[in-house]
Amino acid sequence: MVTIRARLLLTLGFLVACGLPTQGTRDDVAETDGGLVADAEFFPDAADRDAAAVDARAADSNADDSSVDAGNAGSDAAPAADAQADSSSDSSAPVDGAADARADGATGDACSPQGSEDCTNGRDDDCDGLVDCADPECAPQYECVPEVPSGWTKAALSVGSRPACPGGYASPRDVVMDLTGAAAACVCTCNSSGSASCVKGNVTFYGPNIIGSDCSTFGSSSTSTGDGACQSNLPFGLFGFGIGANANVRVSNVALTPNTCSGSVQKTVPPAVTTEGARCLASSSSTGGGCTSGQVCARRTSGAYQSCVAKTGVSSCPATWPTKHDTGTGLSDTRNCGSCTCGTTAVCGPATLTFSEDNSCGGASVSVAADNACHAMSTPGQNVSSWRYASQVQNEGCQKTADAQPTGAVSLTSSELVCCR
Repeated sequence: MVTIRARLLLTLGFLVACGLPTQGTRDDVAETDGGLVADAEFFPDAADRDAAAVDARAADSNADDSSVDAGNAGSDAAPAADAQADSSSDSSAPVDGAADARADGATGDACSPQGSEDCTNGRDDDCDGLVDCADPECAPQYECVPEVPSGWTKAALSVGSRPACPGGYASPRDVVMDLTGAAAACVCTCNSSGSASCVKGNVTFYGPNIIGSDCSTFGSSSTSTGDGACQSNLPFGLFGFGIGANANVRVSNVALTPNTCSGSVQKTVPPAVTTEGARCLASSSSTGGGCTSGQVCARRTSGAYQSCVAKTGVSSCPATWPTKHDTGTGLSDTRNCGSCTCGTTAVCGPATLTFSEDNSCGGASVSVAADNACHAMSTPGQNVSSWRYASQVQNEGCQKTADAQPTGAVSLTSSELVCCR
């Protein structure tokens, strides 16, 4: 290959040899070859033609040498040129390669379109540089949502209606949700039957005071106070003259025979309030990319359905899915009331024991209090043959001693927690 310098020198020599003007050639040589001076003013038409010819031959020789050098240089430059060409070829690929690298995680390989965008595989399937939800192709059916926590399932929930599942969702389930139902209200009522009485007790006689003069006298005997009727079965009556008035007596405190009390419970169970709805589960558990950190590309819900996640056996929602709906397929209602207990209010008023002179509780009499203290029967010389116990019942009735308590609860059957955005 002849270099530019060699070609210019040959041209200049040719012009001088032929006697042709060389004006203008110097500028070309100077501008092209950087410092070579070959202006015609240094070569007069006659005087210096031989010198010009010599220079021309020298230029030709230099040109031949340059040709050889250029040939050798060319053989060395070819691999470099090829390498440069290869480098240029590689540098033309980044547009597709970068897109494929973004899709595949590869570096430098050209993107190979795989058809329309698959919105849940984290790849740029159509090689437009946009992955999953970042690609407008996904927008009609997919959206960015918070990540689905481990153990939860992407779900769609309709509150208040039960339409067909939206596209991409299946496993429809008719549910009731958001149950409210207070405990049963229990009212205890006490009922009384029969009558209370205060006619039972014990009386102890001490005497006649043959040996002593108090209730420690030898010869004491006890008997029942009876049932309020006149009693003639006095101790020592077998002697036929009754007990002398100088005897002593102790009458125990009266024992109450209560009326009967029973309790009944009035139960009121408040209504259980729920909302009907429907729950569907995502047909695929796969989610894609193209979203901000903490979010994934998931199937979009539509119509009455909200975007949610679902799980059984839990009671609280993830922080990123905060709207809680307790759902189930039905109700189990065990709300009831326990029993109540009632007791009598009756008490015995002051009680007395009256001793009478004859056998039918008539004639002269003397009364002692039933207070379990020791009392003298009467003045000396007075005999008694009968007696009667008397006490009045006070405040007869019944009252509640333990109220009825609510039991059981209302709950959802086949419960499942659904949490929405």
